[in-house]
Amino acid sequence: MKKKKRKIFEELADKYRGGGAEPRCPHFGTCGGCMFQSVPYEGQLMIKRDYLNSLFDGMLSLEGVSSSDAFGYRNRMDMVTAFGKMGLREAGSYKFVVDVESCPIMQEKSCGLMQKARPPVRQIEDYDYLRHRGYLRYLVFRQARFTGQCMVNFVVARDEDLLDTVIEAVAPETDSISVILSDGLADLSFGPVIRTVKKGFIIEEFDGISYRVTPNSFFQSNSPVARQMYRRIKDCVKGRVLDLYSGVGSISLYVAGECESVTGVEEVPEAVDTAMLNRDENRIANADFVCSDVKEFMKNTEDTFDTLILDPPRSGMNPKVVKYINAMRPGRIIYMSCNPAAFRQEMELLEGYGVEFFEAYDMFPQTPHVETLALLTRK
Repeated sequence: MKKKKRKIFEELADKYRGGGAEPRCPHFGTCGGCMFQSVPYEGQLMIKRDYLNSLFDGMLSLEGVSSSDAFGYRNRMDMVTAFGKMGLREAGSYKFVVDVESCPIMQEKSCGLMQKARPPVRQIEDYDYLRHRGYLRYLVFRQARFTGQCMVNFVVARDEDLLDTVIEAVAPETDSISVILSDGLADLSFGPVIRTVKKGFIIEEFDGISYRVTPNSFFQSNSPVARQMYRRIKDCVKGRVLDLYSGVGSISLYVAGECESVTGVEEVPEAVDTAMLNRDENRIANADFVCSDVKEFMKNTEDTFDTLILDPPRSGMNPKVVKYINAMRPGRIIYMSCNPAAFRQEMELLEGYGVEFFEAYDMFPQTPHVETLALLTRK
């Protein structure tokens, strides 16, 4: 987080801390995973409301932020293994790792799997990401909230089979286990799957729609809040729908029953393959998925759409994508954003649209992150 933004949140935390809250995590203050455990949860919602109202001053305003379970909500946690530790990086530092024994924002089953993995992991060569040498880089724990299924992924720097003891420790209570290769200099917790030890996917379910979640595929980190937002999106779609940055098809398939057709566009082949499997397994006939860079798709498509759904990565959209959206002129744009600052910049570039509603959801309690949802319609 940039220093200016961190200072804003620190000042807001001081404003709403009141009598304070007792942090649940013994690592709070050292670990960089959470920022607000010392602030009562209602105060955290007001912090995010005030931040958004300041960010969108003169453009949009909010009365409040929709709440979440304050703890035990995260579907995914990437635990780095380095310097004899397994955990998260220190607050404000990339060079140091906090040895996390338990994490209260993780779901209970995945947190228990992390604790079972810790003793055997200590006997495995970890990875020094400063000197770029070693073997085990990450353990990635994923849990589907509504089915309870769990996944453990091991991210390694070399294609060697050195994980038997830790796999034996977690396998009885894990639905999916995979080994992922990340052998470059970049600090990544994803890459090609070089070994599927067990199943290779888990299932999450939203209102009767089931989703395969594979080792590298993106899925929202807070299922109850994501489902709440998807229900709102479903109420807003009409006609022919284009879903950009569609991932494993989670939004596309959820809204398909309320529209004429839906086309999802995603550049990650694994995600597109999974989206098609999800479509077929749910017997949804009016959804299709295209494996393409979003900019190239928008540049070349001659199709027209009534509704455009946007859920871009944290970096936002390429400016040329906004240009192509203006040329396409869809009747309505539903914009789900994990980076309100990027959404603000892009909203100013979209031509001829008014805001029907603007809402915020606490997808990430205890952290400064907040998810927003807006419906824009042509004037």
